[in-house]
Amino acid sequence: MSEYGAGASIYHQQDSIKPGDASGWWHPENWQTYYHMENWKVIAERDFIWGSYIWNMFDFGAAHRTEGDRPGINDKGLVTFDRKVKKDAFYFYKANWNKEEPFVYIANRRYADRTSGTTDIIVFSNLSEVELFVNGNSQGVRKSDGYAVFTWKGVSVNKDVNDIEACGGQKKRGVTDQVIWNCR
Repeated sequence: MSEYGAGASIYHQQDSIKPGDASGWWHPENWQTYYHMENWKVIAERDFIWGSYIWNMFDFGAAHRTEGDRPGINDKGLVTFDRKVKKDAFYFYKANWNKEEPFVYIANRRYADRTSGTTDIIVFSNLSEVELFVNGNSQGVRKSDGYAVFTWKGVSVNKDVNDIEACGGQKKRGVTDQVIWNCR
């Protein structure tokens, strides 16, 4: 199976999972992540598919392109054009394919200025269990959904600053990831 992907700008963030317009300028990062998660589930459930090709590892120049956050760039990569930022979808695949290096990664991290007092929090990890903390308060331990995804639904966040931390293994000796989100 070849060439599946969706455009994503790290500057386009939204709270709902809605596709952007493929030929338009709005290419939300969380849509790309969702698109890859759902495609991977379909592929992984079919033993007769022995290979697939993600389109594409890196954003790349394409002079005729007039969509995404800037003209002349195909933004379907899992990593930005300058090779500096790995998009959320990159970490989804890392959690599924890399069993050697334990890690946790909080998705939707660049959607830092939230407008709602509740939010779903998604973590990718190659560990079997992850605990989530919001402002130091445990939101509970979750087990993987079978595709390296851990989800906490309807988590309450404070107005102003929120410290979000995901921990795999023991908090002091395990692996962690942390982001700061603001809520207006």
